[in-house]
This record gives sequence, C-alpha cells and structure tokens, in this order.
Amino acid sequence: MLVAQLSDPHIFTRGSLMEGVVDTAANLSLALNSLDQLAPVPAFVLLSGDLVNDGEPDQYDHLKEILGGRLESFIVVAGNHDDRVGLRSLFPQLSSVGSGDDPIDYVIDADRDGRHLSLVVLDTTAPGEHAGSLDEPQLKWLDQQLANRRDREILIAQHHPPFRSGIGFMDSYGLRGAQAQAAVVAKYSNVDAVISGHLHRAATASWGGTFAFASPSTAAQVSPSFNGEGTSYTYEPGMLSLHWWTTEGIASHVRPIGDIGNWVPEWAK
Repeated sequence: MLVAQLSDPHIFTRGSLMEGVVDTAANLSLALNSLDQLAPVPAFVLLSGDLVNDGEPDQYDHLKEILGGRLESFIVVAGNHDDRVGLRSLFPQLSSVGSGDDPIDYVIDADRDGRHLSLVVLDTTAPGEHAGSLDEPQLKWLDQQLANRRDREILIAQHHPPFRSGIGFMDSYGLRGAQAQAAVVAKYSNVDAVISGHLHRAATASWGGTFAFASPSTAAQVSPSFNGEGTSYTYEPGMLSLHWWTTEGIASHVRPIGDIGNWVPEWAK
C-alpha cells in the first residue's frame, strides 16, 4: 500500500514567488501531477502542513485553485504557517473536527485488504509561533486513541518532527513536548511510524520505539548545515515523499516532483 506525502508547499498569492526565487504554486501543481504517474495509486495522500505561507484568505483561495476537485481526497495536517480557521473553511473533511481555532486532531480508521489501519493526525502548531507544541490534553488524547487501537496498524502524521535533526536553525523551531510524546508512543508497538514535515529536508530517526521521518518540501529544501550556520536553501528541486506501508512496517522514499523519467540498462532489457 502506497501513502503519498506532500509537505510545506508554502503557497503565496497569485503571481508571488517564495523569496522572489521559487514558484511554489507551479511546484505544487507538478507534485500533484506526479501523483497521477504513480503505480499503484496512493491509498492515502497527506498534506503535512504549511500549505500556505502566511495563513491569509487570498493564499487559501490560490491553494483551492491549485488543488481543484481533489479537496476532499486529502488527509490534512496543520502547519505553523497555516491558519486553523482557514483550513477548516477550505477542506470539507475538517468540518467535523472541532471548530474555530481548536487544534485539528483526528483519526481516520480504514479497513483495506484485510488490514485494520489507523492514521492519527496531530496538530503540533502553536498559534503565533514558528516552533511547535504538544500540550498535556493532546498527549492524553493521543494516548487514549492509541490505547483504543492496539489491534490496528497505526501511522501518526504531524507537522513538526519529534526529533532533533542537527540542522540548528531548524531545530531552534522544534517541538515542545516531543519527549513526552515519545514516552506515549513507546507504549504501543503497533505504531509503525511518525511522519512529519517542517524540516524542508528528508531526515529519519529512531524515536519512541519506532521510526520517525521528516519529509522534504514541494517548494524548497533547506541546506544540510550542521555547524551553526544561518538559514539557507539549496537549489535541489521540490520533492514529495512516498511511504510503502506493508504488514512488515513502512519504508519511506523521496522523489523529485515532475516527470523525472527513467532508463533501463542494457543488461536489464
């Protein structure tokens, strides 16, 4: 089973570029087109936060135009650049998930091909902050959801990675409550992975007794800087993530967006 993840598209108002450099709308469109080239078709498609850059209505209008008729097909995760009210207004599937500025925490249970699957979505955003947070009520909620699903295969999706990456300027905007979350997750051996965004770079960690993954961005990738450098981005292309989810667990991959083509060596023909 394939799970696709599109993270941190940072959509601006029409005609605006990210820092005057990256056409984030064109990149997201390419990422969506890339999904159509995949086989098998993804069973789930996650948008893992920072869907727009400033949480503004005009930016959500632009996002709606890009997503087109796909709106209800996504599993939506709130990011620190998002506005919870704006997300609820745009995505009909969130209409029953709290209201107003409540955290967007929910669970999707799906039974497919004889497997009992659950996707637990956590809202790690702290309104007005770039860093993330999980408070005690949310952690109690997470614990209860996992306790009720001990017989299911579980994937947790959130925006902020629960681990430190070593990239200092990103780790400074990390997740408060990550250690407490790890203690909760470690109680449940059926949590196959925790997947996130925010980092704008692919990274993995052994965490909470399971596997944690941070996705690259469809927009731009941060520099892998480990010596205290300031914020910078590479010229790598936009990327999406693909998670191959089987009864043995999850294998995660990254893929440049667009039509990347392929070639076959002579010996394999």
